[in-house]
Amino acid sequence: MPIETTFPTLWLTLPAGFTTVDLDEDLGDRMAHAAESLDALFPNAIPEQKLSAVIAAETALQAQLREGAVHLSSCLVRAEDGDPIHGMLAVFVRPQELGPRGTYADRAAEELAAAWPEADVGVVELPIGRAALAARELTVPVPGAVWGVPDSTVSTVRQLELLIPYPWSPHVVAAVFTTEDIDHWDEWLPLLATAFRGIAFHPPRDENLDQLPPEQWDNIRKAFG
Repeated sequence: MPIETTFPTLWLTLPAGFTTVDLDEDLGDRMAHAAESLDALFPNAIPEQKLSAVIAAETALQAQLREGAVHLSSCLVRAEDGDPIHGMLAVFVRPQELGPRGTYADRAAEELAAAWPEADVGVVELPIGRAALAARELTVPVPGAVWGVPDSTVSTVRQLELLIPYPWSPHVVAAVFTTEDIDHWDEWLPLLATAFRGIAFHPPRDENLDQLPPEQWDNIRKAFG
């Protein structure tokens, strides 16, 4: 799917389980639709599990919107033990000077490691080039109003952030996956690898390449040196 913004265009091809969130939908309608999806996919899940998943999804969504996300997807799958597990994928496009071509991923990884010493940081190879990757656990506030109580709480989540330099303009794509289902992290990783490999700066083959400007016709990897 193309993501049209005032920033450079992206294309996403997401694996099964990822559902694009309509960012313009009414809050109540969005939560109701999420609950309906849970009922259809996991009819045996207890009400508390469904409520927790819906609230966690909306809380994460609102936080990502405040940070300027250009795309949000909700991922709901069944773990190997049969439990429903949930995560959110947010994509941001941020203006940033990239430095010498081909050096961004290594420099970004060094900066992430310095900023988050507790994180697992590295550089990965994707079809569109090299990207910096960081995984860490953090606590996020949960407003009491979400649960209908006066006091707020905190939730521990695990987050995976991927930073990809845009090849034709000074922008960075940040793809951020967040989940409360930390115990199932190893099960998330293959799904996330597929999702990240589906990020592209050019349209799928069934779209018209002639719609792209000439400087984007070359092999995408040339932009990374």
